[in-house]
Amino acid sequence: MKSFLICHRGALGDFILTWPSLFCLRKALPHHQFIGIGSTEYMRLAISFGLLDTYIDKESAGLPDFFCGKSIPEKIGSPHGAVLWLTEGQNVVDLLRKSASLPVVSITPFPDEQTHLAQYYCSIIQSHFPTTVPQDLSDCFPARVTEGKYALIHPGSGSPGKNYSPQFYHILADKLRRHGYPETCFIFGPVEDEKLNAEDFAGERIERPQDVEALAGLLSGASLYIGNDSGVSHLSGFVGTPTIALYKTTDPKRWGVLGKKVVHISDANEESAMRKIQECLRDLRIKN
Repeated sequence: MKSFLICHRGALGDFILTWPSLFCLRKALPHHQFIGIGSTEYMRLAISFGLLDTYIDKESAGLPDFFCGKSIPEKIGSPHGAVLWLTEGQNVVDLLRKSASLPVVSITPFPDEQTHLAQYYCSIIQSHFPTTVPQDLSDCFPARVTEGKYALIHPGSGSPGKNYSPQFYHILADKLRRHGYPETCFIFGPVEDEKLNAEDFAGERIERPQDVEALAGLLSGASLYIGNDSGVSHLSGFVGTPTIALYKTTDPKRWGVLGKKVVHISDANEESAMRKIQECLRDLRIKN
C-alpha cells in the first residue's frame, strides 16, 4: 500500500492547528496510508478522528539518525511523500526525496508570517499537492453529535502568562451556574496539577481526564466550554462544543481556536474580560 508520512512533535494545540491541512491532504490522497511521527497520545487522538492510520512514537529507536538525515528506519519504509513540521528539516527532506514519488515538504512550525497558522499550513500544502481548502477551515471538522449536559472551565495553559487569577475563574463558575449552567466544573491536567495551586480551587468540582482521548470525550459532552489559549481549547473547538476562548497575551488572529461555535475574547484586564464573557452568555441564551 502507498504510504504518506506526517511528522509533528509539538504540543497538542500546535498539532491541532495542522489538522485542517491533514484533512485536505487525506481527501487529495485517499489511497495512501498516513503514518504519523509524534507524541503517542496525540497520534492516537489523530487516528481516532481519521486523520492518521498508524504512528511511530517520536522517541522510538532509529529516529535520531532519521532526523539527522542519515538513514530511514525500517518501520517508516519508503513513503511516497511527506509533510514534516520541523524547524530544521532539510536533511530529512533530502533523505526522503531519494525514493519519494510525491513532494516531500518541510514546514517551519512557527513562521514569521502574521497569518493564522492553520491557514498558512493549508496554503503551503496547497502549493505542493492538489488539495481543496474550504474557505471556513472548520468545515474540515467533524459534525457535533453529542447533546451538551454541563459546562467546563479550563483555568490553565502551557504558559502562566496566558492565565487570569484563580479568583477570576471562581467568579466565572458562579456566573455560569446563575446563567443556566448548574453543572459547571473545572478541567485539570498534568500542567494544571504542576503549575496551579489546587487549594486555590477548593470547593470546585474538578475533572481530570486520564488522557487526551478521554478529554475529547469530556469536551464533546459539554454544553459550553470556556478556557485560555491552550490545546484543550483547540480540542474543544474541533469537537464542536460551544467555546469561548480567552486571549490574555496572545493573538487569536494567529493562534485562534477554530470551530463552528467558537468566540474569541482578547483582553488582559479581568473585569473587562468578564463583561465580554457575560455578553457572550446573553447572546447564547438569545440563540437558544
